[in-house]
Amino acid sequence: MSVKAAMTDYFERLLDYWNEKYNTFPKAPWDEDINPLLYLSEPDEEEYIFWKPVEKKDVENFSAIENEIRMPLHYSIKDYFNSYLFLSLEGLYHSNYIYLEPVEPDKDLLSYFKNLKNYEESQGKEFRYVQIGFISPDEMAINVDNETGKIYIEDYETNELKLLARSLEELIGEIKLKK
Repeated sequence: MSVKAAMTDYFERLLDYWNEKYNTFPKAPWDEDINPLLYLSEPDEEEYIFWKPVEKKDVENFSAIENEIRMPLHYSIKDYFNSYLFLSLEGLYHSNYIYLEPVEPDKDLLSYFKNLKNYEESQGKEFRYVQIGFISPDEMAINVDNETGKIYIEDYETNELKLLARSLEELIGEIKLKK
């Protein structure tokens, strides 16, 4: 299964869940700085909007990004950022509640990857692990090993890595929606 196929399955399950449980689309916090392409409503009184994922048509050319950060990116990372535009990809993976990086319209991926690289290097680490989300409430990073595609949890305090999933496809494919 590809990353895109795993994401397609996840978003189908997400839309079905919201439709069956609430007879509506998913909700997310409204952000006036985000291109409203995914928004299906005006913000409600609690500043939430209905939204829907959209298959990404204008895919990112990662050559410029890879040249700028001086490193090729694992295919799964590129597939993740080139498959869909979405505001939320979250749920339970085994006993962890995970949040993966949203891919909003007009997201500046060059800045995203440059910031990750600059942070890792400022910590004296090589830029090998690409943060793609975090675990709540522990606030630990979810990283893709750029060499192998394996997914690790990074403890910020100890800098220890613990294997979470064999691939991004496995991680996304096995996320359970909150019930």
